[in-house]
Amino acid sequence: MKQFFGVLILLLPGIGFARGVGEMHLKFPDRSLTLNFQAQDKLLKQAPEHFFQIGKFKLPVDFGGDLPVNMDLVETDFHTQVASGELESFFRASSLLRQQEHQAVKISFDEDKNVVFEGSPHDGFDIEYDRLVALINQAIERGDTHVRVPAEKIFSEVVVHPLLEKQGIQEIIAVGKSNFTGSSDARRQNILAATRKYNGLIISHERRFSFNTILESVKEEDGFVKELVIKGDKTEKELGGGVCQVSTTVFRAAFSGGLPIVNRRNHSYAVPYYQPFGLDATIYLGGQDFKFYNDTPGDILIQAFVEDDDLYFVFYGTDDGRDVVFEGPFISDYEKAPDPIVYETEDLPDGEMEVLSAAHDGFRAEWIRRVENGGAAEEEIFSSAYRAWPAKIRQGKEIIAQSARRTYE
Repeated sequence: MKQFFGVLILLLPGIGFARGVGEMHLKFPDRSLTLNFQAQDKLLKQAPEHFFQIGKFKLPVDFGGDLPVNMDLVETDFHTQVASGELESFFRASSLLRQQEHQAVKISFDEDKNVVFEGSPHDGFDIEYDRLVALINQAIERGDTHVRVPAEKIFSEVVVHPLLEKQGIQEIIAVGKSNFTGSSDARRQNILAATRKYNGLIISHERRFSFNTILESVKEEDGFVKELVIKGDKTEKELGGGVCQVSTTVFRAAFSGGLPIVNRRNHSYAVPYYQPFGLDATIYLGGQDFKFYNDTPGDILIQAFVEDDDLYFVFYGTDDGRDVVFEGPFISDYEKAPDPIVYETEDLPDGEMEVLSAAHDGFRAEWIRRVENGGAAEEEIFSSAYRAWPAKIRQGKEIIAQSARRTYE
């Protein structure tokens, strides 16, 4: 299965271009990534260049970070450059790019006939960041808008037990990834508790996957604790808060693998954990579910695991030659977050305030996915409408209970 990423375009109005630098197209071996500096203004910085002015000539001088006391003789120009640390952080947070070593994965059975995995699969790019930063800076200086990225594509070798091979489980056909940096201990615990339920799961050929059916419950005896969930116009603590990190990652694997998505809905507001926006899937037991269909030639085996602050869902199956291309997110209908909402409560001293949830701007994010298989091509638009969400603050006497639709954040 060939998977290609299209142009990643992030367009949020209201943020000015930095010194006329609009966007940069990064060409990888199998995809293009567009950095839009209107939306990602932190990717650029103004770097100073010091020199002595001697007549018509400028003599560059490097003070090594320590400027002289007397700066009267020193002239300074500022040049737009890429912020290398922000660029690397953007790559990692985007969930589209990786920098990993080769590692073989062995799939077999234990004594109880449970599927076991040895090794963590890796796909993505080994990027020469220092060289890439230099190339981008050169392009900015020259006014170029295209840079070929010095990167090597990395794949994992897979060794599968013969019994699983007979079921069509032969190779990696899709990988989903999300990052949960900044999550509380409770949220991390819920992510791990839910992830364990899907690791080793087999989805039979021509069968439908239901996230809620496998999750079944978020009881304390299964390792779940209380954490924030979205409840209508509020965020409150309930058992299982954070499980949507898991459903979102499953969706990303199914999406990138070109599998038919049967049922999926985005969150009410743009949750920061689910960047790039438009690739999240909310669930709630007894209500919203995420479902996809296995239309591959064989069964699909799921490996689910956490590395540091990254969650991975890897699908093993049979490569039927389908080509998957997707691009986005295309952002529109931007709306600034409204003024904060203050709730009165008796739990806090007079005058003391507690921020329950942060404000979130509203917008629409769209992704286009094209799947070509056996000469038949299908294009689908995945649209996510995120509400403008005010900050919620506690400061008063009474909390008014509201019954509303609930989703796990």
